[in-house]
Amino acid sequence: MPLFSFENGTAKRIGQKDFANEKELHELIDRNLEEIFHIRYIKDEHITDKHGRIETLAIDEANRPVVIEYKKIKDYGQLTQANRYITWIRQNPDSFELLVRKNIKDLKGEIDFANPRIICFAQQFSIDDKCLALSLNAELWKYRYYENKIMTIIREEEPEQLIRNKDTGKPSIKKIPREPQKAKTIDDHLSGISDELKAFFHEINEGILAISDEVEQYTTNADIIYKTSVNFAYVAVQRRKNVLKILLRSQNGQIEDPTKLTEELPENWRYGKITHQMSVSPREGNDKEYLDNIMDIIYQSYAATQ
Repeated sequence: MPLFSFENGTAKRIGQKDFANEKELHELIDRNLEEIFHIRYIKDEHITDKHGRIETLAIDEANRPVVIEYKKIKDYGQLTQANRYITWIRQNPDSFELLVRKNIKDLKGEIDFANPRIICFAQQFSIDDKCLALSLNAELWKYRYYENKIMTIIREEEPEQLIRNKDTGKPSIKKIPREPQKAKTIDDHLSGISDELKAFFHEINEGILAISDEVEQYTTNADIIYKTSVNFAYVAVQRRKNVLKILLRSQNGQIEDPTKLTEELPENWRYGKITHQMSVSPREGNDKEYLDNIMDIIYQSYAATQ
């Protein structure tokens, strides 16, 4: 990706640089994990008995374990290594939790071992990498390092497959869809709730997924979560109160809310930029203006990830 600076209306290409070695890249990103990925660093270079040396262990806002693998340019086997480290976490949850509690003193809630994340960081990925990442539900992130200490970080696209048109016989390219990994299904979350709340949830759910193709949905035992590169909305179905409680990301702690649907979370309930919540009821769900106001607030949370 070429970058340009403009001085007096004249374009000047910014040249690319290389890190001296992989360790320099590794240490730079580890120091900035919260700003880049909104995840918290636990430990790097963790040595296991049988599964090798894990480059970086972290945990995200939903308390999901994260394994990060770095390559200076490109290397086959990166995803296989990362998957081996995820296996270590699954087989040794007590050891992982001990590392987390030792390094993160204010962790709230249980660790979600059902939905671990793999993040691979490199300059380029092959079609084999992309296909394997799809199977492992792994995230591939490409970087470029430039003069003036500028770096771009972009999520790698899904692998593509050729589909032959039945009428013309000509091939066309179609992306293989990513299936989100779920610890608890949407149906589980909606089980036993009123028909009104169920219909209300589906309206909001469809609205969130329609914001962008980047939006992904996954579930934990507590929430239905929506994310791009980071989480921006957590929806909890509250059966007894017959409401949806939604936790929201904000930009600089601010959400424009003229109709007063949201409230700020207490400081000790927050993590990172998840700063607001709102409880919305199906009793008002037939009001289009009310739904538009809800979606406007959720869109602001999505925009805070861009």
